[in-house]
Amino acid sequence: MFDDPAAAIAVILVLGVSAQWLASLLKIPSILLLLAAGLIAGPILGWVEPDVLLGDKLFPVVSLGVGLLLFEGGLGLHRSEIGAWGKVLVRLLTVGVLITGVVAGFAAVLVGRLPLRAGLVFGAIMTVTGPTVITPLLRQVRLRPRVARVLRWEGICIDAIGAVLAIVMFEVVVLEGEGILAMTRSVLLTAFTGIAIGLVTAGLLIFLLGRRLVDDHIQNAVLIMAVVASFAIANGLRDESGLFAATALGIAMANQTRAPVRHVVAFQESLGVLLIGVIFILLGARVEAADLRANLLPGLGVLLVLVLVARPASVWASTTGSTLPRNERLYLAALAPRGIVAASVSALFGLKLDAAGVEGGADLAAMTFVVVAGSVVVYGLSAGPLSRRLHINVPDPNAVALIGAPPWVIQMGGVLYSLDVPVLVVATDEDQIRTARHADLLVYNGRLVHRELEETVEAFGVRQAFAVSQREELNAYGSARFGALLGLANVYGLPRSTDEQRDENGSVGGGDARRFGGGLTGEEIVDLVANGASVGSWRPGGARSDRWRALLTVTAGQVSVVDGQPADDAEWVVGLQVPG
Repeated sequence: MFDDPAAAIAVILVLGVSAQWLASLLKIPSILLLLAAGLIAGPILGWVEPDVLLGDKLFPVVSLGVGLLLFEGGLGLHRSEIGAWGKVLVRLLTVGVLITGVVAGFAAVLVGRLPLRAGLVFGAIMTVTGPTVITPLLRQVRLRPRVARVLRWEGICIDAIGAVLAIVMFEVVVLEGEGILAMTRSVLLTAFTGIAIGLVTAGLLIFLLGRRLVDDHIQNAVLIMAVVASFAIANGLRDESGLFAATALGIAMANQTRAPVRHVVAFQESLGVLLIGVIFILLGARVEAADLRANLLPGLGVLLVLVLVARPASVWASTTGSTLPRNERLYLAALAPRGIVAASVSALFGLKLDAAGVEGGADLAAMTFVVVAGSVVVYGLSAGPLSRRLHINVPDPNAVALIGAPPWVIQMGGVLYSLDVPVLVVATDEDQIRTARHADLLVYNGRLVHRELEETVEAFGVRQAFAVSQREELNAYGSARFGALLGLANVYGLPRSTDEQRDENGSVGGGDARRFGGGLTGEEIVDLVANGASVGSWRPGGARSDRWRALLTVTAGQVSVVDGQPADDAEWVVGLQVPG
């Protein structure tokens, strides 16, 4: 182990973020590499020993990190997403949880050879799926919106429920609780306490932010402070009700209209990357290699029961009589990976079982790790191929959004459309809107801040955005809005004038939007068009006339910005033909 705590923390951060970065490049679920990195850093190389590094603070730190992740997930849950499948979600969180817990408990005892009491606690822990695995999977496997929303809502809401069930089951088997009635009463009281604290905190934040009593530069810090405070207060009143508080706070903030929180989401996502990386490395590093080897085969047997029996039975009972088509029900039945909450709660209760003199504590934690890792491998590798086999995936996005619509941009949109590239024009000027619609281009003329824009971008499959308006404020806000939706790497800006181009070159970091226009400015293109230039397309290769100014290339329906000379392997080049 690294003797210097700072070095150990640095290793955890480097491994946690690098694993997710590499996974995004390889297009594989990040948890696969995170678990591997944790094992390498811990039992294999011994670089990190979480129990020595953090001592008895390890599980409070992990629990708080999970709370922040649930808050982030809650910010992405909007009530408008719940349609006819709302009843399915309720059943998954009730009937589905019960079926999964019972089947998992029996599997742990009969197949995994855990003692009965440890097996019952294991069954409660296995009811969770978890956003820490579902969310990265949904980013990499593009599913129909309805299926993706069911999985996202279930994963976020069920984390808190599963953690509380594990606590109550622990009380029942160790502290000799009063059975089912006491269990139900305890779950409801814990949920009510957490939700109430979360909603009260949300009300206070809405009042403060809605009345602009918190300056913009400190809003992110205030929100994190509120999440941590509500989490701690709720946990102080009822164990693990903090997870309910964080989830309720996130959902409440996402579904109110008085306080602006949209800008917080991007910051929370960055924080989520750090938290996921740190937590998975910590939990992977503390697994004992001997316990892992001893529980490998029993754990894989339990995993088989969960994949082939528990999840299909849970989804069948929860979706019978619903409007979900058969292929979507089959996909839901084939996706239920476990994540951080299952791993962290099992590690905590493994120690508690040992301390209480109940057999199976170490085996419980090791078997859970095997099931978590195995479920991630099984579902992570099958999620993409199965979505294509069941025809519930949507194609990779290839549409472009044009922010602003001067005449030459409408010409460019028409050329792209003729090359089978979907085009969305974002405009506010009535003349530009009419011209774009006359050219058979789809137009969005609603408010950029409205959720309708997100739904349009998702449904239309927008991959890139080009800020080409002659209005500075539309370019600036449009770039920021699409940057939040698509990532800044997919947003391009066209300087309106040489002065603006010079200002961007002198800005800190070179400006946010990537450059588009082949070195030209908006004013220069407008002047060229006024003097007879037009936007057209041509095949690359061979002799090129000096009168062509390349702007974009199109290959297999995907658009790329030309930086210098267009690639010879491109199918089409789109640019300006300047009269001689």
